[in-house]
Amino acid sequence: MRMVPLRALLITQYYKPELIGSAPFCADLAEWLNQHGRRTTVLTGLPHYPRAEVFPDYRKRRCKQEIINGVAVERVRNWIPRHRSAPYRIASELAFAIQGGAALVTRRLGRRPLVFSLCPSILCLALGQIARRKGGCHIAIVHDIQSGLARGLRLVDNGVMIRVMRWCERQLLNRVDLIIVLTEDMKQELRRIGVERPIQVVPIWVDTERIYPLPEERHEPTKVLYSGNFGKKQGLGQIIAMAEELQARRPDIEIMLRGGGSQAEAIAAEIARRNLRNVRLSELLPDHDLSRGLASGDIHLVPQNPEAAEFAIPSKVFNIMAAGRPFVTSALPGSSLWELQRESQAFLCVPPNNPAAFADAVLKLADDPQLRADLGRRGRSFVERHYSKRKVLGDFLMLIDRLYARG
Repeated sequence: MRMVPLRALLITQYYKPELIGSAPFCADLAEWLNQHGRRTTVLTGLPHYPRAEVFPDYRKRRCKQEIINGVAVERVRNWIPRHRSAPYRIASELAFAIQGGAALVTRRLGRRPLVFSLCPSILCLALGQIARRKGGCHIAIVHDIQSGLARGLRLVDNGVMIRVMRWCERQLLNRVDLIIVLTEDMKQELRRIGVERPIQVVPIWVDTERIYPLPEERHEPTKVLYSGNFGKKQGLGQIIAMAEELQARRPDIEIMLRGGGSQAEAIAAEIARRNLRNVRLSELLPDHDLSRGLASGDIHLVPQNPEAAEFAIPSKVFNIMAAGRPFVTSALPGSSLWELQRESQAFLCVPPNNPAAFADAVLKLADDPQLRADLGRRGRSFVERHYSKRKVLGDFLMLIDRLYARG
């Protein structure tokens, strides 16, 4: 039986100090591995997400190495497109892969016996294959299926291009040792496109020690909050349509949209066009203030573009539940989010693109403080039992140790 490797490499385009998306997940994973005897290096780009420009503190920095919470972080200069489209995204991922490959070829970064590659970037998987030491293990962590995203968000309308993307996914994923997915639906979709390698479902987790319920402040008027990325995948147009309904029916309810991203200007323009006086925009709060930021909303909103959210569950729902707050989400019957609602009984689901139903659900919670408290309590209990960081990452560590030991 082989010894468990003491050195690991995590390849991801997104990492701290980015606050949303996959960056917090990657930081949690790298720090957990580091704390449990697997010295982990992260290969990543310059932080920018969800905006299209590098964070100010990194624009003129010459040093490409830093230590964040004990984790060695190697940054390469990535190209960040100002326009979101499939060709631009592929070009950005290719630039990152070339820079990462150069770091390996020049031995600025050594190959590792244990490599994790974050997908939807298929090119991260290719880079991971190069970075794996001979005889080592390469684990693909699939948070989104790139061909499905491109098709669902209509980033690619060409059927040939979609088939090429699926061929690339199939070829690269069938060369890794283990594939980690978030839901059973994602596993079945990979099987449908011809992926045959072992697949394990490891859900998103939440740090229930860092995020915890705070006493509910009595807000007058009721505060409704969305916090996160302003992108196509999030389907924020559903909130705008719902806000118009509420402005006509209950103008006292205040809606806060907190965050930024590729759709930020379009969202602001639509708010102005509809003359919505019940909607305000603000920046994301610092990471250390997460519990208080979540507590500032009486009701949270988690809209999803149904064409792009068939397989995944947004990580923010677990943070909201850990904070003991209720939320309303849009989800198709039978989807992963819909099933999570059935299991947890901690939030309300409405059909996508139905502003009247969305508004009805918000009003139901706004007018029933006891229901809000019950949903929040169930959510906190549910994530403590099933999705706590200690449980999920503890099980994950045992999984990869068994995989490596088996060879």
